[in-house]
Amino acid sequence: MSTAENKLSLVQMIVESEDKAFISKVLEYARSLKKEKTTHWEEELPEYVAEELRLSIEEADNGTDPGIPHEEMLEEARRKYPHLNL
Repeated sequence: MSTAENKLSLVQMIVESEDKAFISKVLEYARSLKKEKTTHWEEELPEYVAEELRLSIEEADNGTDPGIPHEEMLEEARRKYPHLNL
């Protein structure tokens, strides 16, 4: 079936259905798919967290705060959380 045929078939199923639960579930599923495609992970963060993240990236990029080297951070995490097997 082509995309156009699938769309027509889907519309036909919805129009012909009298089952409110079915229609609600189709609508809910369609909305969730649309949201997945349009939502960037950063948009789900609280604004203060997103701003802090942007600032940290900017500082790392311009060298004003080089951060902690990866291996040093890993060693600290291993000491602090040995049960995680990092």
